[in-house]
Amino acid sequence: MTRVPSLLVSMLALAAPLCIGQTSQPIADAKFEVVVIKPTPPGSTGNSLLFGQGKMTVHNMPLKDVIKFAYDLKSDSQLLNAPVWVNTDRYEIDAKEDEALSAELMKMGFEGRFTAVREIVRQMLVERFHLETTPQSAEVPIYALVVAKGGAKVTPTPPPTPGEQRNHGWQGRGPGNAEGSAITMDLVARVISNMPEADGRVVINKTNMSGEYDWKLHWTPQSNAATDASSAPAAEAGPTLFTALQEQLGLKLESQKDTVPAVAINHIERPTEN
Repeated sequence: MTRVPSLLVSMLALAAPLCIGQTSQPIADAKFEVVVIKPTPPGSTGNSLLFGQGKMTVHNMPLKDVIKFAYDLKSDSQLLNAPVWVNTDRYEIDAKEDEALSAELMKMGFEGRFTAVREIVRQMLVERFHLETTPQSAEVPIYALVVAKGGAKVTPTPPPTPGEQRNHGWQGRGPGNAEGSAITMDLVARVISNMPEADGRVVINKTNMSGEYDWKLHWTPQSNAATDASSAPAAEAGPTLFTALQEQLGLKLESQKDTVPAVAINHIERPTEN
């Protein structure tokens, strides 16, 4: 099962084997067969966006994070004109695909599968939240992920052995501890974009490093008032994320301005009855 936490941080830390090299054609008219949407009960703890074979489960998450996943947005700054409730109202969503669609998705490679799933989630947002959007672009402050002086300190992932089932992605090991397993620099940038340390900025991969890498990272997470009160205990004291990236991975975040894709919300409503 794929776990995508509320910050969309440990995004795509996958426990299922993925065929990265495969390409896939879009599935026409694909949508969830059953969708149940309810407001999150008061006092709920934890938050998650989970994908397993044939289903999506959202727990205690603001709708903005579901929209960001659906439109492949890295940062809140890419979602324009969102009403306040999109950021504050939290939902429980249980959505299931029919067996034929699930089987087709499982034949796809990593990129093709998540492109298709995002389209299915967008269709759900249209049908149940009456979402209408317009693609735009915005010039905003960003962080560029670049190679620090002295070079990168990450290890290229070795080719898989025959029959090996390999995890791919940023895997959290508790607050301030993470491992990269066969992860691309694009995905590293995506994950950091959703951390409190990015302060709402998009992080863009400008390392010019292709391929997949393995690494370990330890830092002291920046506090985030929006983080759920049930979060795990504070991490052991360590460097800031900016310092840890440079000292431990040989990577650096540089403040720049750049034009990024954005999505403007033209219309949205609270969900229709189940």
